Amino acid sequence: MVQKERLGRRPDGVSWSAFAVVVAGLVGTFAWTDTSAPVPEFGEMFTPVCVALLGTVLACMPLVVAVQLRRRPRNTAAVWWAGVSAALVPAFLMVLAAAGAGMWLVCCVVVVLASCAATLAAVRGEGRGSPRAARAAGAVALVVLLAAAGSLSGPYTDYPGVWAASQGDASLSLTEPQGPEQGGQHTLRIGTCTEQGGWAFDYPLTSESVLIWLSRDEATACLPGGSSILAYIAGGTQMAPIIQLPGLRLTKQSGAQRA
Repeated sequence: MVQKERLGRRPDGVSWSAFAVVVAGLVGTFAWTDTSAPVPEFGEMFTPVCVALLGTVLACMPLVVAVQLRRRPRNTAAVWWAGVSAALVPAFLMVLAAAGAGMWLVCCVVVVLASCAATLAAVRGEGRGSPRAARAAGAVALVVLLAAAGSLSGPYTDYPGVWAASQGDASLSLTEPQGPEQGGQHTLRIGTCTEQGGWAFDYPLTSESVLIWLSRDEATACLPGGSSILAYIAGGTQMAPIIQLPGLRLTKQSGAQRA
């Protein structure tokens, strides 16, 4: 009888410990992420992509094990924990798309590993433990998934509109793109100089922070350079991103009339 009680308590102890690690890891994840950044940094994506693939594999393996374990009574704790892993991975991928890489990925790895370990422990426990910790973790994972989906506003800044210097002596107006993978028209004013031309995204978009090219007539160019100059997001927030041109930084004007 004493041995059976110990067998019942041990899975519960592992499950609640995993729940604590998952909650702590999620707190660290969202404390370190910056989803207010206007665009993610795509320059060094090899490591986060590998982490995302590893997390996906780790999430799928326990789910397969738990589904295959259909003994009577069913091991509901294992299924719950496998569901936690399956829910957290897409949530982390959404945050990765919105915030880019960072130290928060370390917390993601810890959370996924803890959830997978809890799944395997529940499988080995053959349903002797209580599923309460797994259900609590499932509720937390659902909240995280909904929060991640709600914060995902897209990886690219809304370029069309009016960008202006803080002193008011320069401005850039960008019209809406003509269609998919096509740009629009731009008007750049610096002091008394005005230039006009087109603009388009730089492809592929995954090489750096999202870049655009301003094409112009060199005879009326207000900035030094050739027939086209490169512009990119150099900071700010989603509400007020900053665009960098050669020797010029302009901030997106909220509520301004688009060109």
